[in-house]
Amino acid sequence: MLGRTLGGRYQILETLGGGSFGQTYLAVDIHRPERPQCVVKHLKPAKRDPDFLPKARSLFEREAVMLEKLGSHDQIPRLLAYFEEKQEFYLVQEFIPGHLLRTELSQGCRWSEDQVVQLLQDILTILAFIHQFDVIHRDVKPENIIRRQQDNRLVLIDFGAVKQLRKDLSGDPYSSLPVGGTIAIGTPGYMAPEQAQGRPRTNSDLYALGMIGIEAFLGKNPTQFRQTAQGEIDWQEEVAINLGLADILQQMVRYHFQYRYPSAQAVLSDLQQRSQSSGWLQKVGKILRSPVQTLWTSDPTSTADRSVQTSPQGNPVVNSPGSPLGASVLSVDPDSATQRIEAVTTIQVFISSLNREPELHVAKQLFAAIKAAGYQPFMATQSLELKENWAQHIDQALKACDYYLLLLSRASAHSELMLQELRAVKTLHQLRSHQRPKILPIRVDLPMDGSLNYELRGYLHRLQQRIWRTAADTPQLIQDILATLVASDSIAKTLEQPSSGAFPSVPPLNPGSDAPPLPVAEPELPEGQVNVASGFYIERPPIETRCAETVMEPGALIRIKAPRQMGKTSLMARILHQAASQGLHTVSLNLQLADGKVFTDLDQLLRWLCASVSRRLRLPNRLQETWDDIFGSKYNCTAYFEEYLLTETEGPLTLALDEVDRVFEYPEIASDFFGLLRAWHEEAKNQEIWQKLRLIVVHATEVYIPLNTNQSPFNVGLPIDLPEFTLAQISQLADLHQLEWDESQTTQLQTLIGGHPYLIRLALYHLAKEDMGLCQLLETAPTEAGLFRDHLRGHWWNLQQHPQLAQAFAKVVTSHQPIALEPSVLFKLHSLGLIRLVGNGAQPRCDLYRQYFSALVGVENRTGG
Repeated sequence: MLGRTLGGRYQILETLGGGSFGQTYLAVDIHRPERPQCVVKHLKPAKRDPDFLPKARSLFEREAVMLEKLGSHDQIPRLLAYFEEKQEFYLVQEFIPGHLLRTELSQGCRWSEDQVVQLLQDILTILAFIHQFDVIHRDVKPENIIRRQQDNRLVLIDFGAVKQLRKDLSGDPYSSLPVGGTIAIGTPGYMAPEQAQGRPRTNSDLYALGMIGIEAFLGKNPTQFRQTAQGEIDWQEEVAINLGLADILQQMVRYHFQYRYPSAQAVLSDLQQRSQSSGWLQKVGKILRSPVQTLWTSDPTSTADRSVQTSPQGNPVVNSPGSPLGASVLSVDPDSATQRIEAVTTIQVFISSLNREPELHVAKQLFAAIKAAGYQPFMATQSLELKENWAQHIDQALKACDYYLLLLSRASAHSELMLQELRAVKTLHQLRSHQRPKILPIRVDLPMDGSLNYELRGYLHRLQQRIWRTAADTPQLIQDILATLVASDSIAKTLEQPSSGAFPSVPPLNPGSDAPPLPVAEPELPEGQVNVASGFYIERPPIETRCAETVMEPGALIRIKAPRQMGKTSLMARILHQAASQGLHTVSLNLQLADGKVFTDLDQLLRWLCASVSRRLRLPNRLQETWDDIFGSKYNCTAYFEEYLLTETEGPLTLALDEVDRVFEYPEIASDFFGLLRAWHEEAKNQEIWQKLRLIVVHATEVYIPLNTNQSPFNVGLPIDLPEFTLAQISQLADLHQLEWDESQTTQLQTLIGGHPYLIRLALYHLAKEDMGLCQLLETAPTEAGLFRDHLRGHWWNLQQHPQLAQAFAKVVTSHQPIALEPSVLFKLHSLGLIRLVGNGAQPRCDLYRQYFSALVGVENRTGG
């Protein structure tokens, strides 16, 4: 072909590339005086029979006409000619002098934000143009983008339509897919999932461009990007960039096209808003720091009797009677403040703190400043009376809020009620398309290494956590919070970073021996801390011994069942520690920490499982290369374990699944998921590779969903049903707290709270600290002034979210006889730890619950609530 002249004017100089269906050449136009260079694309039909050629000719002419239209854009090569010669087809396009973008994306080289934004704007403008013709490029990648020599602009080349045309001209009967599909054209790493299935959309091109943008930031090829169990790109932790730009890129590369931007123009609009908001935020920064007048008052509704004083920095501030000078929080120019208040919308902020110092003081200051700035704060100091529909107030405020300010102190870090709030916030965050409310944690005199329970750390450890140490930190804290609100308010469409759904790598906790008990136990014992961490652990023989022996058996399955806070997770942690000490690999996954979308279908759940185990074993995620939809989810998951996870790990693997009750809520996937666990257990009887897997399944309730007995993991293996503490075990724990008790004192405590392990431990901790005496504890326990107030309120709020459970429990606490309940309600109340099963009926778990909740039921009946 070299040296040949095509169409009587295009002389071939060299081969640029090609494949089975044709070649691409560099040529010169010998009919023009300057003999300009051009690109000739040769498309060779595979068949020359009379029936096929007319169809091929028609396809060729149609695509050529479209390429001519596209070439009218300055950043797309012009179509110079198209012709047929000897029953073969040729396209002639403009040659673009310059270099490929690939040369600028060398491995390890990271671009600036401005460079990436310019790249996005350049290519998005081109894509917006071609998409208006319903044309999809289908192969946007650095090798198909040229930096034009004459003006440094980016030019998009090598449209996938030409590749499709080559395929069509091949006459390959297997090159087409079912109705609505096309051949899968594209490049791995840049090709969107739906495009890989032969069904590209216009926002498939956005996916490819987004991957290039992320590649520019990370300095590595997209095939090396981490992925979550749901196929989402997990990249933002690797680079520190503007969150607005990160959110834009993240939405461009969402796995499901429905969640991506619908068009290139939509991305351009958000990039423009980001640019405008950046300038706005710079102005806001000046407004927030203009030292003219404070917006502080200890009573947010009061404006009387304020005096102007001078802060230590020399700035005039307003101080209200009864509040210290250090309580001033914000200096703002009055005119600027007025302008800002007029500009803001009704962003709602939920402030969550305990009703104690110092967090209450900080919460009041936050409330005052946020309200003065024109927003709507809700003060959650736990001071609302239950008779005032307290639970409903909290629930409504959480659903309405845009931001959730979580004040964490040494006391609130162990609050069950705060944990309930946070669970509700995370659920709302996952269910809503705009993913609000956004959580803003603030540590109030609580260092970063201060103890938080496992679940709380799982929710918060990836979030930026602000720190307040003394009153001197208050002004800066307020400014930071207001700047966040203003930034959100200035952007009409906020793009929140989607939760990946992958199991978080929760930082370990090394509690001191003097730490209070946590409402959620640690799933794994920290290295070197076994004696400290287990100092108050009470064994319940022969359970621990049987579990330690069973976990060493090939293909073992251990089932641990008990209501919440009975010690299931603590027992699981000790089994895992025993396994690890014998050389087994261990992985624990708490399904409570998985995003709600993980449970939307079986494929999502099993991909999450595989990705989470990979991450915990520090193995690369190979889902993209091994997961083949044609085989089905259960087969893919089984193969991933058998051919990868179990093969790559030396020695057995112990997998502990905590809170599997979560799956019971999704009956459409539950039978398949639990059937898979049973199948793996059965495989261990015949296959050596599956003998390496040992399963621990932890749940709080009876299995109330219908499962085939031959496909259920809940009727095989070693069953463990944890009992309450006995009187002797309570006495043993009192001795560990160095309390010199006689049997009567132990009996009094057991009479009130039964053998509830967490409540026993909580009571003994505070009694040992001499925070109160036993008489005071017993007298105030069922009241709002009692030690268990937070625990009881957490239960009450939970019941208010489930009216059917609340009504059933009301009958239980007001009856002196066991009450028969509908099975699913019975099992759910039992899993919450609120009732004990007596025959086929239910009674309150302990006298504390009967006294407290029967009083509440009486209040509701009298007030009509």
